Amino acid sequence: MSGYEEQLAAVQAEKKAWTRKVDEQFQPLRLPTFLEGPTVRGVSVIVASHDSVELLKACLASLERQTLQPSLVEWVLVFNGPNRQALHDASLSYGKDVTVHRLLEEEANVGIARNRGLDAATRQYVTFLDEDDTLSESYLEALFARALPDRIVIADIQDRDPEGKPLTSPLHREFLRLAGQDWAYEQMSQLLTLNACKLVPTVYAKRTAYEPSLKSGEDVVYFSTLFATFTPRVELLAPDTEAIYYRQVREQSVSRQAQSHDFSVRQRMAVIEALNALLDQADESTRRLIERKIDAQTSMMSLYYRDAADERATIRDLVAEAGLSYFSYSVLNQHAASSGVVIGDKLERADALIATYPDTAVIRVYLLNPYTRAKLKEVVTDDQFRRLTFANVSVSNWSLLPEVCYSVGDVRAAALSTEYRLGTNVRAVRPV
Repeated sequence: MSGYEEQLAAVQAEKKAWTRKVDEQFQPLRLPTFLEGPTVRGVSVIVASHDSVELLKACLASLERQTLQPSLVEWVLVFNGPNRQALHDASLSYGKDVTVHRLLEEEANVGIARNRGLDAATRQYVTFLDEDDTLSESYLEALFARALPDRIVIADIQDRDPEGKPLTSPLHREFLRLAGQDWAYEQMSQLLTLNACKLVPTVYAKRTAYEPSLKSGEDVVYFSTLFATFTPRVELLAPDTEAIYYRQVREQSVSRQAQSHDFSVRQRMAVIEALNALLDQADESTRRLIERKIDAQTSMMSLYYRDAADERATIRDLVAEAGLSYFSYSVLNQHAASSGVVIGDKLERADALIATYPDTAVIRVYLLNPYTRAKLKEVVTDDQFRRLTFANVSVSNWSLLPEVCYSVGDVRAAALSTEYRLGTNVRAVRPV
């Protein structure tokens, strides 16, 4: 090999070594997720329909009245369940000026239907509309005007009865309270996890799936997953935009089911376990949101728990066996307390005092210092702690304690602190 060839081989070897080093040290630049989605401008409206032809007609009629330019609108209609063909045929009279995808799904499952709708969506943004709900005429236009690839936009939501008459709406009040300001996720928790009243970047929506096994609460898990995964920005429209999602409140709707072990315990626990699985990947703000959603599901359980005294131990065992990283027994017990205990900073007698109550009793603990709650968990048994619910009572409000406790029943006091002791400032209270 000549001297020239040796030099050339050395240069080529050095070049390969440098290329390997660059590949090892520098990863290819990755685009933000929101730049990887569909690029067709506009909004895909996903309607999962399985119920009533008349409801569907009213729904689609409100879509036809939208002021957003028709070329920017795409309907994705998913007809599912035994009535799917009749619903499909009824829809043919609507959507002449917009792109319409009509899909048939044999199983009556809203999670499966919405997933199919997401697969078919082609526009930059998606919004969900239930078949029994309607939209104000400027709804899509107002949402689209504020849309950004990394932002979810939320509109007003108002409740109506089946006759179209306005109802008192906690969600509407929540929207008015929050509109026009910046908030953390947890402060907007009621609005964030509804399917209704929001415009979502399609790239986020498509990369999140509804869980078909959930019989209720699938929207809570879906949007909690989306926020935990992508942490998008959120903007609430100003109230004067007149962009309104009209939600029809019906007695037979899923969220208004009668209390039962299946709906109130098993279905709620399925949602809680799905939410718990998100906590490991969540940042601090999203974690607080998810914990609030778990508390909301637990609060739904608590109403059944209150009236099913013979099932309380079984329900507590079910929760304990799930191995949840977050669960509030205080929320579960909030409506079931029949006895009360006043506890201050001195906890030496707390376990003995709680032990004087029957094992079946649910106890409300009135705390002089809210920080005592964590310490109390260390001095009572696990089973005792699972039967407690908590309320904070400041020293300045001790005079109100009898009135607060009358609805609870027998109330006893533990050693409160050096200054406040049983028999001086605090007395046992019984209902009059």
